[in-house]
Amino acid sequence: MLSGTGRSRRRTASLRAGIVGLVVSAAAVALLVVLIDLEVTVQTLAGAEVVWLAATLLLAPAQVLLRSWRWQLILPAGASGHRPRVLRIAGALLVGQFANLVLPAKLGEPVRAYLVGIRERIPFARVLGSVLLERVIDLASLSLVAIAAAIVVGAPEWIVQGSGIVALVAAAAGVLLVASAIPRAMTIVARLLGHIGWMPRVVGVVTTFGEGAGGDTRRSLALAVVLSTVTWFFVGATFWLVGRSLGLEIEPAAALLIATVTTLGTAIPSAPANIGTFEAAAVVAARALGIPGAEALALGIVAHVVSTVPFAVAGATAAAWMSLSVRSVADEAIDRLERDAPEPEPTG
Repeated sequence: MLSGTGRSRRRTASLRAGIVGLVVSAAAVALLVVLIDLEVTVQTLAGAEVVWLAATLLLAPAQVLLRSWRWQLILPAGASGHRPRVLRIAGALLVGQFANLVLPAKLGEPVRAYLVGIRERIPFARVLGSVLLERVIDLASLSLVAIAAAIVVGAPEWIVQGSGIVALVAAAAGVLLVASAIPRAMTIVARLLGHIGWMPRVVGVVTTFGEGAGGDTRRSLALAVVLSTVTWFFVGATFWLVGRSLGLEIEPAAALLIATVTTLGTAIPSAPANIGTFEAAAVVAARALGIPGAEALALGIVAHVVSTVPFAVAGATAAAWMSLSVRSVADEAIDRLERDAPEPEPTG
């Protein structure tokens, strides 16, 4: 375990990250308040038809299963020699999503990796490497879907170009991970910078991530990309249903584009649950497609609620069923990673 001083430093860093996120979220909310006619937004929200919103609840379980299946495809094998079953992964995935909503700095990712590693007896850092690969696949497929939707609806060029840049970066990162190029690159780094006191530990952590993300078959990776793409269509369907509930005439392709751009916007540091930044990204995307700002904000608010609350409830329920404290699990996960990471010896 880490010393009290080490854990205190980490909590201080987490607090600073949380403060930065709160400031960014507050700025996003302030801009929306200044630039949007909130009276019209409230009127739009008041006219929402509940039946369309209820339909969005049917999409949440499908998304959990798709994401769990995708993760299973790229997970290392457990002690039994087989990858964990999808339903066993789903609980950890939900707890991780819940942790992302209540903790700063996306700590839900190490939380779910730690839970699967413990339950399936897989080295934690290798599981976290699969999470990294999953995130890269998610980002690449999201960007490609955004490009396709932008072309279909004739979106502004900046959306197409921005999505293309993200897709290229994600694809390059994916190649490095799958080709296990990261461990080789870290060997070079160790040789060049091994004299720096903390560098061997960093090299060890990143190398283990790379080892956990490599070695998957092409078939598994291809299927993971397909599942990721299908998941984004479910997210787009959620935005389309929300638009229908608010009386907004949004084409399916336009709803898909708004959903993908909004999701990309949540990568910006923010308060837990992406408060403010989610709505701001939705407004930017929707207004680029000609939707008035007040209605766009209503769309963002409702889409945020239906995209968050079901997963928060399910994640909190899963954590309670497992008798877990997500804050404690997050601390244990970081402790485990720092303790287990190898310290490669730099060679001359």
